[in-house]
Amino acid sequence: MKIKIYIRMAVLAGLIVVCGGAVYAQTVDSLVNEALRNNRQLKGLEQRVRSASYKSESVGYLPAPTLGIEFQQVPFKDPNPFNQALSQNLSFSQMFMVGGKLSSMSDAEKQNVPIAQGDYDIAKQKLIAEVKEEYYKIWMYEHHGDLRGDNINILRDLLSRAENSYKVNKASYSEVLLLKAELASNETDLDVLNNEVLSEVYKMNNLLGRDRIDTAIKVRHKWEIDTLSKSSVELEYSLLDNNPSLKKMGSMIRMNELEINANNKEYIPDIMLEGMVMRAPRGMILTTKSDPAMMSGMGETEYMYSVMASITLPFMPWSSGRITSKEQELEADISGLSLERKSMLGDMLAQLKVALKKLEGKREQVELYENEVLPLYRQAFEAQLGEYRNSRLNINSLIETMRTILNKEEALAEVKMEYEMTLADIYMMAGIR
Repeated sequence: MKIKIYIRMAVLAGLIVVCGGAVYAQTVDSLVNEALRNNRQLKGLEQRVRSASYKSESVGYLPAPTLGIEFQQVPFKDPNPFNQALSQNLSFSQMFMVGGKLSSMSDAEKQNVPIAQGDYDIAKQKLIAEVKEEYYKIWMYEHHGDLRGDNINILRDLLSRAENSYKVNKASYSEVLLLKAELASNETDLDVLNNEVLSEVYKMNNLLGRDRIDTAIKVRHKWEIDTLSKSSVELEYSLLDNNPSLKKMGSMIRMNELEINANNKEYIPDIMLEGMVMRAPRGMILTTKSDPAMMSGMGETEYMYSVMASITLPFMPWSSGRITSKEQELEADISGLSLERKSMLGDMLAQLKVALKKLEGKREQVELYENEVLPLYRQAFEAQLGEYRNSRLNINSLIETMRTILNKEEALAEVKMEYEMTLADIYMMAGIR
């Protein structure tokens, strides 16, 4: 009777602790939100998206103009470039890329933004799944530790009872030793589980972007497994439309297509315009064939200008091969990316179907353990306690039943953890928060 009362008190105390601690315990969603705000890797990828946006804007500008100044034929005897140079030239030139080249290059470069965004979304979905995985691992190890703690309390009570019975020759010494060994085994397991909890807490704090990885994390111990909110068909459509890896591959294909368009416009010539202002401080240049009558103006400063226009010839045979080879390279990239995306899609759809079947099996296991297996074992344990008190059952059978219940309780916790982790993987593949 004493053991039965003690069990009820232990259960009641556990409920009080859980209910009282629920005020301070964090939900998995609250930790996911914290990770999305503070995770260092995610912040770095966010800056890469901004960088890609700025880079795409810079491509749409013309190349820098050129400003030049030239002093021609300055004599060494009187090296004054302002008075003795034959001419002083100030030039300004600008290259113009016509035919929509700049807009085509800008359109191609802008695809780097969704590609960088794809990397961000992939890391984001993975981070959500990892936070959930760590959350339920912490819960599982703490749950296993609580089970060990309950067993330790029961074993201590049984050991005290056995030692008192041994003193009056109503119990054997082997019974006392067996209870001590079982108690020591549970205490050792509890220490191991506590270390496992600390290990997962360190990992979780790193994912959350916290400065101290030893910051305490309290998880909820009273919860029900989540229900899948979408059908298999809806998840497949969501995977096709929202999976970040597939979207990134699509952006890469689109970028290569736009680069082909920009590359083909390289056949259009570029235009260079140049204007020059010339100052001749000693007058116009005379040659031996110049009219002697022109000598009368010798020494007077004169100003002149010149205008020049030039075009490139990219279609010439010795230059056009570069453009053709680049087009072939991009087409090969598109073909490879398309095949890779198709293969990735097939793998993901197969993984999704496998995960959905696994999820269904885990839910059935949870219901079976909670509604049939564990209630029957607990009833059997209650009955064995009565038989043990009336000396109709030896301690070995009672301990064996305790071990079986412990294994089944742990199995249920592991199935619930695997269920939630599988569900997180399904949502990650489907691109759903």
